[in-house]
Amino acid sequence: MSANQYHNLGNLNHSEHFVEIHLIARKSAFLFILISVIWSFLCDQAISIWLEKSPLPAGPNNENLAIFAPFDWIQIRWSVVMLLSIVTILPLISIMSYKFAKPGLYPRERKWLIAVLLLTTAIVPASIMLIWVFGLPTLFDLSISNGYPDGVLIRYDAASIFSLGLGATWVLVVWSVTTTTLSLSRIFGMIHSGRTRFRNRLLAISSGIIILTLPVEYDGLKIVIALLMALSAEMLSQSAPVKMEVWDSHTNTELTN
Repeated sequence: MSANQYHNLGNLNHSEHFVEIHLIARKSAFLFILISVIWSFLCDQAISIWLEKSPLPAGPNNENLAIFAPFDWIQIRWSVVMLLSIVTILPLISIMSYKFAKPGLYPRERKWLIAVLLLTTAIVPASIMLIWVFGLPTLFDLSISNGYPDGVLIRYDAASIFSLGLGATWVLVVWSVTTTTLSLSRIFGMIHSGRTRFRNRLLAISSGIIILTLPVEYDGLKIVIALLMALSAEMLSQSAPVKMEVWDSHTNTELTN
């Protein structure tokens, strides 16, 4: 095969990959929009059920809840819709991502990717459930137990309550995915000089996501939360043992098929 033929074949393969990525993105976007429309009709019922189960003294008809900025509530409501939609389509995105990456992976990398996708797909919904069912009610109980001034009517900003919950959920989700990815990288031996090969990039991306996406209720704490998330994920992942031979991309002889 001549150099020109090889170059043209490489360009063709790259074009096919871009087409596959574009197809996955289109399918994901279409499904996300469809699921978002469905959740938009169910979101109010889900919020009402959660408020009824929460320990907040909101009153029989939630009269102690207030919305001080209607546009903020619209933003929070759609944030809840998008979060639920992402969780709903996460398994399908994981399957499509694996099918796309599988042909170009070594057997060890395939096993690592399957483990990461399976665990993160399970961890994200579980993390969200823990935050909203146990985490926030516990925080409210702690706040209420400290008391409040006598003779003062206590009213709660509904938008801020859900914004706090969404922020905490997002931090836990990012931390879970980061820790799982780093831990499994060690278990599958994809490390260099005792550290995961893409450790710095992954920690930087995760910290940046936290800083850029946390709501305004966390202003002043975003950098601290991002640093604590990165440090705890790194420390916990370091406890994972190296179960397989350390990966060497220069001498690795594993076949991709």
